[in-house]
Amino acid sequence: MIKKIVKIAIALLVVGASALWSPAQEEPDTRKKPVSKATKDLKAARAKAAEKKRQAKAKADAESKAKALDINRASKEDLRRLPGVTDEMAAAIVAKRPYTSKLDLVTKGVVPAGTYEGLKKWVAAK
Repeated sequence: MIKKIVKIAIALLVVGASALWSPAQEEPDTRKKPVSKATKDLKAARAKAAEKKRQAKAKADAESKAKALDINRASKEDLRRLPGVTDEMAAAIVAKRPYTSKLDLVTKGVVPAGTYEGLKKWVAAK
């Protein structure tokens, strides 16, 4: 009988203690934590590196557009030098001119979509 009473008393203590304490009752620490100079320097270096990377990508994109071969004016030999273009494809590109966009190569059935994916960064329709 005493064991039963002790168990009930312990259970009541545990329930009572958990009812009194709640994590929601604690006040959050709203103080600003100081930021070290090293942390500031690291953030600045990361931002600078990200900006350099963005500028390099923009430059590379601009260069590839400048070097893109115009499919409306290129010769068969120039077209044949493009990756994945066969002699037949080059002849078909010349035969189905003019193109309003480089995507016309696929829509007009000149090159397969898979070939176009590897080709699209090298061509332009001007």
